Amino acid sequence: MTERLIFVPGLAAKPAAEPYRAELLRVLLAGLERTRPRAARVLAGRPESFVLVEWTRVFYPEPRDIALDLPGIERLLTEAPTAEDRHEVSSWAHRLDLLARIVGDALPFLTGLANAALRAQLDDVARYQRDDAGIGTNIRRLVHEQLEAAWAAGERVLLIGHSLGSVICYEALWDLTRERGARPRVDLFVTLGSPLATRVIRRWLRGAGLRGADAYPANIARWVNLTARGDATALYPRLEPRFRAMCELGLTASIEDHVDLENCFRGANGVNAHEAYGYLYLPTLAEVVGDFLERA
Repeated sequence: MTERLIFVPGLAAKPAAEPYRAELLRVLLAGLERTRPRAARVLAGRPESFVLVEWTRVFYPEPRDIALDLPGIERLLTEAPTAEDRHEVSSWAHRLDLLARIVGDALPFLTGLANAALRAQLDDVARYQRDDAGIGTNIRRLVHEQLEAAWAAGERVLLIGHSLGSVICYEALWDLTRERGARPRVDLFVTLGSPLATRVIRRWLRGAGLRGADAYPANIARWVNLTARGDATALYPRLEPRFRAMCELGLTASIEDHVDLENCFRGANGVNAHEAYGYLYLPTLAEVVGDFLERA
């Protein structure tokens, strides 16, 4: 039996699909090589098993130039985080941004006071949640197709969702369970920098108005959540307290939170504790993915 690693990115325009997939895979392999070299060899031998769900092209027709990402990736793979990086992650500016997001999540009517970048981000989230012109449905369909293809091929599945991608994954899994009656399961669901515990996301989640088991997907064997210090998108770092009912109802074996991690990816706009490349390079993720790959 082989495996399929499905990566679902978050908001914002991404580079063209193949160069972006190649760089994500390069970073993941580099992270595995540091701590789980056997798993790195398994994945390097089957690079086609790492699949990118290219949903952002639906939102952002023009791709971002991959060249903008390359200096940050090279720095990530060749240099350790500096004291300056760590200071920037925990700076007052960063903390005030986090506080503003928490207040906005608790009191949505205050989001009009947010800066332009945050308002644009929230507008995009709302566009997905409202399913304008079926856009949310179409985005989730891309995830459905990958999962169904993997299950039809008898492959073990590792589904990775970053940022809003974690929400898209969760809702796609709910669709497959509750609306399409799919019985296969995702062997491992990994969420990175996830906003799933925030009020603005939870109140619109698929199944949110239902009671008991029907409110949740039933096709996740194991769920692992990673949150880095200073990640302003993952306002509430731990997901287990918000989704504990899934374990109590027997819908998943476990929900594990790994928080207070260090993501000091430095791109063109400074340190970004939410950046997907930085998450994919974390030793904690390497251990989780390594276990999945070596179990094959």
